[in-house]
Amino acid sequence: MRIDNVKTGYFCTVAVIIVTAACVIVPVFAQATGGTVSVPAGVFNRGSTEAGAESDESPVRLVRMSGFGMMATEVTEAQYERCVDGGQCAPAHYDDGKCLIWSGGGFMKVVVPSHLRGDEFPVVCVTWQEARAFCASRGMRLPTEAQWEYAALGGGRGRYAWGDAAPDGNRCSRGAPKAVGGFAPNGYGLYDMTGNVWEWTADFYAADSYESSADTDPKGPDAGYYRVIRGGGWYSGPNELRVRNRHWFAAGGAEASVGFRCVK
Repeated sequence: MRIDNVKTGYFCTVAVIIVTAACVIVPVFAQATGGTVSVPAGVFNRGSTEAGAESDESPVRLVRMSGFGMMATEVTEAQYERCVDGGQCAPAHYDDGKCLIWSGGGFMKVVVPSHLRGDEFPVVCVTWQEARAFCASRGMRLPTEAQWEYAALGGGRGRYAWGDAAPDGNRCSRGAPKAVGGFAPNGYGLYDMTGNVWEWTADFYAADSYESSADTDPKGPDAGYYRVIRGGGWYSGPNELRVRNRHWFAAGGAEASVGFRCVK
């Protein structure tokens, strides 16, 4: 996802197009937020040659991971707002003209309407730096790309966090963001690892980073412009929603389908 061809406009214009083509939305089932799940140490095959895999997902390598803790859900608007109120976080860019959304031919600036927001919705329209600051305020950090993929698989090997079945409104949010924790968790007890919002990771993006990364607790390149985002968002297609799909966004950019969760 590159920031270019930016236009001004209003979110509702784009949303009509997206929602019309979306799958049926099902009711959200409330789940507790803010808890941390223990992701056990283990090994997994990082990367993919599955149908739809892109060149930056290769080569596939067996990677060993140490255990870590990860927030069970994406950070919510209410959690983020408390950090803002405490003076440790900058306000999210919902209505200041800095939040973007992909319009099909380029990014356009948006104002996010109230019906697509809520205290238990994942916070979006925050930059990588702002996401990192929130995690730091809790003594946590953003996950590495490898930690994110390992956690999202939940101990399995599926295309998506729940397995190989195609994404639909019974498994993840489609066409609009939803309150966090509204769908079944994966094998590690993590919610919304596929869909709802893309999630910032700690790593810089490089298309060839898998070729030279470490085999134990790998980290991304030392420098770059884009940061890796993973998991797909509420208007992503089936291929982008794959657990192993890699995407990127400018660290200083804020987008209406990009949020985050923290690890420790």
